[in-house]
Parts: sequence; C-alpha cells; structure tokens
Amino acid sequence: MSGPRKALVTGAGGGIGAAISRALDARGYHLILVDREMAPLDAVAATLRSTPEKILCDLSSRADVERLCGTVANAHPDLDVLVNNAGIGIPGPVVELGQDLLDAHLEINLRAPVRLMRAIAPQMIARGHGSMVATVSLGGIISLKDSAIYSASKFGLRGFLAGFHQEMAAHGVRVSGVYPAAVDTPMLHHEALHGGSVLNFVDRVMSPEDIAKATVKAIETGKLEVYAPWSASLMARFFGAFPWMIRPILPLMERIGEKGRLKFIARKGFSAQQH
Repeated sequence: MSGPRKALVTGAGGGIGAAISRALDARGYHLILVDREMAPLDAVAATLRSTPEKILCDLSSRADVERLCGTVANAHPDLDVLVNNAGIGIPGPVVELGQDLLDAHLEINLRAPVRLMRAIAPQMIARGHGSMVATVSLGGIISLKDSAIYSASKFGLRGFLAGFHQEMAAHGVRVSGVYPAAVDTPMLHHEALHGGSVLNFVDRVMSPEDIAKATVKAIETGKLEVYAPWSASLMARFFGAFPWMIRPILPLMERIGEKGRLKFIARKGFSAQQH
C-alpha cells in the first residue's frame, strides 16, 4: 500500500504558507516545509495534525537552492505537489533600492521557483502525474510605480508558468499560478503603515485562508491561473493589456485606495494613521 501523498511548501513559515500547509495537512498530505528559519516552521508544525519534515533553505542563495533540489530528488522522488509560495516584495523606487535587494527579488521570486520546478519535473514526468503551483500576484499582471522590480520578477514567473504549463500537460503534470490581490499578512501591515502602495486597498483584502483555498483549487484542477479574488483580476488584466492607461488614471485609483487603507488600519486597530 502506498503512503500518504507528499507536498512541499516553500515559505511555509509565513502567513500564506502556514495557511496552505494547514489546508494540505487537513487533506492528508505528508508535508515538507521549507523556510529560512526554524522557529516559524516549528510554530506551523505545532498546528498540524501530522508531523512534517522541516528543511531550512535561503532561496536567495543559489547554493541553498541546489541543496534543496538534491534533497528532494534523493529523499522524495515520489513528491506529488510542489507549492512555490516563498516570495519577497519590498516597495520603493528602483533608484533607491540597493542592488542586493533588486537581486533578491529576482532570485527568490523567479529563479528559485523555476529551478525547483525544473528539478522536480523529471520525477513527475516519470510517474505521469503531479502538481506544481506558484504563488504569483496581481503584480505579475500589472506593474505600478515603486513595485517595478517586484513586478519584473512576477511577470517573469507568470511567463514561465504559461509556457511550462503547456509543456507539462502532455505528461499529465499540472502547472498553475495563484494570483492574490492584497492579503492580510505582516507584509501588508508594514505597507499600510510605511508607505506601501495604497492600491493594495482598492479591493477587499483577502485572508491567508482565502489564498490557501485558491491554492488547493489550483492543485486539484490544474487551471493555469487562479485569481483571489476574481473581481480584482478584472482591473489588473484590463490595465495589463493597456499599460499606457495606468498613469492617467492613477491619481483617482490612489484616492480610492487611500480611503481603503484608512479603513483597513482602523479595522486592524493600528495606531499610525499616516504613510
């Protein structure tokens, strides 16, 4: 008798990663949790029904990523699901961000998930099944000021997924991207209080559990793109098709977003009222 299905989740110690891990644990998966630090992984593991495997990996380090690929290939050739959830998003003008930070966005958000998917693909092809999902972002569809490098990495990831999805379909392997709008995580809290884009607050803020549900949907259906919420994707896809329209309409969208930001920080009980 075969054992439980296996799923690997990167960025498992964060808000979205923890919610995805709990959702997969509830569905009987044996989990391999990956993050940079052990304490967040221990905290997530304590909330699960079964004991996961925990692996430390700094996805900004190519050496660490290679070690992770080797570990998965050797210890988990029967991996059923790969969730590339880890990501970085530091807002700011390109000229004010250090080169190390620019490189980190490209390494963590683009190169690492591509490398992991490429490494795991042969074993899924050999078995004729498997699912690979990446947490992308609506920032992979529409690029805004102060998010240029973030969007560059996410645009690249979206492009990779579109082509890779077609390649892997012939082998019975599912490849999907999940496209969240703003999500109620510490990263969003920081943006709300310290100068992040107010456009995060134009639509409703999603919960990590909302994104976990979208991720499970992607795993189970193999749909190329799963949006959360679908309504927010309409505006992003429209302006993604007509990027020249963004700048003229941006002041209006920022006024709407600022109202949403103030409502959000009031609902969360934050004391700072400025950015």
